[in-house]
Amino acid sequence: MNSSGFYGESIYTALTATLNRRLSHGLAVGASYTFSKAMGITTYNPAVPNNHEWNYGRVSGDRPQNLQINFNYDIPGLGKKLGVKALGALTDHWQLSGIISSTSGAPYNPGCGLTSGAPSVTGGYTGTPDVSARCEVIGNPLTNMPTSGNGKVYFNPAAFALPGIATGPDNSMVGPPVLGDLGGGAGVLRLPHITNFDATITKNVPLGSEKRILKFQVQAYNVFNHTEVNGLNTGIQFNPATNQVSNASSLGYANGTLPNRVMAFTVRLQF
Repeated sequence: MNSSGFYGESIYTALTATLNRRLSHGLAVGASYTFSKAMGITTYNPAVPNNHEWNYGRVSGDRPQNLQINFNYDIPGLGKKLGVKALGALTDHWQLSGIISSTSGAPYNPGCGLTSGAPSVTGGYTGTPDVSARCEVIGNPLTNMPTSGNGKVYFNPAAFALPGIATGPDNSMVGPPVLGDLGGGAGVLRLPHITNFDATITKNVPLGSEKRILKFQVQAYNVFNHTEVNGLNTGIQFNPATNQVSNASSLGYANGTLPNRVMAFTVRLQF
């Protein structure tokens, strides 16, 4: 009796750098940067002739560029500086902190298929329902991108085509199965990079001693309400009669984003 199991493999390599400025004049700043590459195989499909060649590629968590900056600033107290206690109740004991991040987008692959209701090749392009055919790459998907009034287009669908295949009577397959040459893994293209700003402003109100403090906080995530794209319309559909893209007007546009600005208000008594 023989048995086999597939456990996958992944390779992660990275170059990291960290820079910190210790608290001085009320300001502390830290920054870290990672340049990395994450490749691997996380899927096994016995229906393809070479699983490594078919499924090896970027893993879903691959983010080549990752920059994180954090800061904390004790805002100078105007009341203390001028010696006006009443003014200090409003202007003193404020603190601003936050995190700025900029990362590469997630990898993805466009998908190629026929329009809904179109007759399909018996057995499928690959000869088995266990494997879906991939697109054929016929150009550079990041050049000559179409433009319209619907927003930004992030890839050119004309750079892809259905795998060529010869068919016989009743749409039966003639010749060997066709897999398509688009790479494996999580994808060969990448979503737009994401830059995000989170910040917290805190007002500390001393209550007679250093141990008793009333804290008022305002926290803002995605402070500038910047659009952060995390999904695109990538399903290319071809007309079987003309082999032309039938849904070009909707392809390459963003169809998913991370949350808009989120704000939180808190009051805390510390003793």
